[in-house]
Amino acid sequence: MKLDTNLASFLLAFAGALSGWVAWWHNKLKFERQQAIQQAKAAAEKAVNEERDFNHLRNNQIQISQGIATGFKDIESALDQLSDKVTKIEAWLIRNQGTVHSE
Repeated sequence: MKLDTNLASFLLAFAGALSGWVAWWHNKLKFERQQAIQQAKAAAEKAVNEERDFNHLRNNQIQISQGIATGFKDIESALDQLSDKVTKIEAWLIRNQGTVHSE
């Protein structure tokens, strides 16, 4: 049986092209998979970073609110002390009103 060189070269070329296409397709799928993994990883990192930032902002807001509440308590305490002093001065003035005019 005689080997046809045209058929042999065609089959060899076809096998080479087919194996090249399979290798290209495999690498394309591998690249797409890696790209999808990287995108998912980036999205997960972004979500974690956003949650961390939100928690920082929330905690800062809580601290600011506590600071304001403490400041109001200090102001309220100072006003109570002033009110007590004014009440004592009024009481002293009422007690001594008659003695101040008579002198």
